[in-house]
Amino acid sequence: MGRELGKVQQQNSSRRIISNQSSSSSSSSSSSSISNATAPAKMRQPILDERWTSILYTLVASLSYVTAGTMVGWSSGSIHRSIGSTDGTGTRLPLLDNWSISLAATPAIVITVTACVVHRCYRWIGTKAFLLTASLLAIGSSILDAYGACFWSASAGRVFAGIAAGIALTLVPSYVDEFGTCGQRRPPVDVLLATAFPLGVLLRFGADLFPSPSDPLWNAVRWAILPAAGLLGLLFLPESARYLCATGRVSQAVTILQRTHEPTDQSSLHERLAHWQQPGPGLLEAVRRQSNLTLLLPLLALFAFQAFVGAVPMLFYLADLLELAGQRPAITEAAVLLAATFTVTVPLTHYLPAAQRHHRPLLALSALSIALASLALGWHCHERRTRTLDLTESLTDWPLYCFALLYVAYGLGLHRLPAILLATEASDDNLFALRTIATAISWSSVYLGVRLLPVLLRTIGLGWVLWNMALVALFAAGIVLLCLPAQDDYAHKMLPGPRSTTSSVSSSSDSRAHCWHQTSPKEPAGLKASSNPELV
Repeated sequence: MGRELGKVQQQNSSRRIISNQSSSSSSSSSSSSISNATAPAKMRQPILDERWTSILYTLVASLSYVTAGTMVGWSSGSIHRSIGSTDGTGTRLPLLDNWSISLAATPAIVITVTACVVHRCYRWIGTKAFLLTASLLAIGSSILDAYGACFWSASAGRVFAGIAAGIALTLVPSYVDEFGTCGQRRPPVDVLLATAFPLGVLLRFGADLFPSPSDPLWNAVRWAILPAAGLLGLLFLPESARYLCATGRVSQAVTILQRTHEPTDQSSLHERLAHWQQPGPGLLEAVRRQSNLTLLLPLLALFAFQAFVGAVPMLFYLADLLELAGQRPAITEAAVLLAATFTVTVPLTHYLPAAQRHHRPLLALSALSIALASLALGWHCHERRTRTLDLTESLTDWPLYCFALLYVAYGLGLHRLPAILLATEASDDNLFALRTIATAISWSSVYLGVRLLPVLLRTIGLGWVLWNMALVALFAAGIVLLCLPAQDDYAHKMLPGPRSTTSSVSSSSDSRAHCWHQTSPKEPAGLKASSNPELV
């Protein structure tokens, strides 16, 4: 019996050795085949390095954000010139007609619905196909706006613009994240994307300084240039690596990621590939799977405050609000100056040391500055309406200064810091779904603000509206100070929640990536991830 048992053990050990040798040979052959497939790509020297390639890809993708900004500026520049009503004293009030309010607010609610639909259908269609569709819809919206002579054609154009903006706002942030490197030379792709939206608003406001072409063809061509340029650029952009991993094409995803990631950053690609191959959660499931709900809920509430502090809804009616506040003549020039101030402020936050290390104080200071500007401007409007009989005698530049402070404060904090904090605190598996929820919350709040603002102006006046905005901004500052951690990296390390199966998979993949990086640092870890049978 002892001999037979020894024979069986020897046979089993020999079988293990043979199986290990066969598995190692198969894995080495698969990795060598993938490396041979990518060898010609490595031999060709690209025109741009990884950093400039990621910046170029981001600039092309951000054209859809510029188009979304022109959609917002269209309301202030086009509607108030053609449709206006007066309050009996000769002063034109912004968009008190229900049809006009519907035209202004329609894209916001369409963006909310589109974000949820895109998240549902993303794995069936892909990022590039969705963005190409958004560019085509934006071109169609420009044509309908130029040739539309009735409410229904204008409404259809606004719906197309809302769908295009909803697709871009949902997919472009995650798509741009794939271009960024993980080293110290990370390009400011998030800053480029955040600046694109106010730049679109500035372009639309700036166009009001020039006479509109009488021929609808030239008007359609003028506003179709941006989406057409985005359409041509998207034809040369690669497909999303996240979508390729989700559909099982890992080797193609590795090839695409190598274009925008430096060789020293290849070790982080294995972690990304491991996460992207896991099935993504739904919207509600992502909220349940996020560990720290006491931090997630205040972060999501900040996206509602983005609209209720009034900066974005006021862009729809900015020229009319300046007129109601008693701004001196040249209202259009003042609106363009405010849009330019907003556009320039956003990229400057990237170079502030406080914006890079301590987001919480800057966010609270931004909310307090918005409250201060709203209180001062509200008091000015109240005094103007109650103390002055002749409103033409109280024209001043004071509203321009208050609005400028409001948009500077909004550009420094509430415009981009909530998205940065959400990306910092959310896990990689839940980030895409949580961004979709944040987009839906933000633009549904914008819809409510755009719908309610003209009604509130008619009932309580601009002064009381601004005072209520100041209270909302103070409440936002209180939420920031009480509910957000003092250090941005504190919540993940000190307040862990229940771990799920995906977190255990990611931790094991991190340990394997670390071990593989130590054993063979010269070979990119992304190629090894594609040859691992557990991940493919």
